[in-house]
Amino acid sequence: MVTSQISLHDHRVVALRETVAELAARPPAAREFLDEVERRLRKVVQFDGGDWWTSDPETLLPMELRPFEYPALQYEVAANDVNRLDELDRQSRNVSTLGLALPGQHARSAQFDGHYRVAGGGDQMRVLARNGGRTWGAACLYRGEDLPDFTRDEVAVISAISRDVGLALRTDLLRTVVRNSGEWSAASVDERSGTVVADRDDRVLGFTPDGGHWLERLGVHTSDEELPASLRWITLQARAQDRQPASGPAGGRTLRPARSRIRVASGELVTVRAEVLRGSVDGAVVLGLEPATGASMWPLLVALYGLTERETQLTSMLVEGRSIKEIATGLHLSIHTVRDHVKAVYAKVGISSRPELTARLGGGPGVAPS
Repeated sequence: MVTSQISLHDHRVVALRETVAELAARPPAAREFLDEVERRLRKVVQFDGGDWWTSDPETLLPMELRPFEYPALQYEVAANDVNRLDELDRQSRNVSTLGLALPGQHARSAQFDGHYRVAGGGDQMRVLARNGGRTWGAACLYRGEDLPDFTRDEVAVISAISRDVGLALRTDLLRTVVRNSGEWSAASVDERSGTVVADRDDRVLGFTPDGGHWLERLGVHTSDEELPASLRWITLQARAQDRQPASGPAGGRTLRPARSRIRVASGELVTVRAEVLRGSVDGAVVLGLEPATGASMWPLLVALYGLTERETQLTSMLVEGRSIKEIATGLHLSIHTVRDHVKAVYAKVGISSRPELTARLGGGPGVAPS
């Protein structure tokens, strides 16, 4: 394959884009969809390895259990490197490669110099699957040192399909959330929060009974087992936050919260939060695990339905039970403008009444849907 000769008008590229768009219109489950995209992409753009995964749009941390390479995660969280996922997201970029960011100077990347070059790696591509201004998934694709860098044409091809990938992942997650919304209230009663303590190497030191229950749901079955790589990414984020000086992040980089909503095998979402444990256990981290309800779901629901900042403020007041007049006064808007916003919110959420809105979104940022 001569990788440099493809373009957006190549018949293989046109077929790929049409296929991905068709899949995205009525996507299968996220994992099945991503595996199919990768399989088809390999027929058009050559790469030696990599992975696609679903991301929490609030934190960019993974929403599924994947076998990430731990050294790469360490650089992603700790190093002030090029092409970090969070930086690409802040810039609203879909794709970037090491070759384009540092032409002829790959070794200036800490991640490449300390990890990928040792493993015989060449150019590396980062992909964000964005839709509605949010990132719903990501990929890291790389080539061996025997292959040339990714070309601008290849970047354009993958950038084009990444938008459809973002739409598909958002659609699938929304479908899951709507399907499970009627069970959230029961889950919040029947399933309680659990706590897990992990040592500096992310091996489980101990857990509460409910913490043990959640560990099993996440595939960890022994008390001294190492946490899955997706959870280790969250603990790395917590440790990086703990190292930040009190005066603020160096270089203006603000770390996102150390939390994500992980989808377990049954399809339900589990909120995972991590904090560094202060005291005698050096480097230990406490993980809080609980059903994804109430406050933990509000930012995700707002992103899924594509609500603007103003619409989010108004929706929070709506589901709290405030009248249109109270909302208008509180937001310094006319009643007519508030009603227009309400119509827009209803249209985005796909409902036609306030009770339906409350059923979908709950009683506000801290209240579970009913």
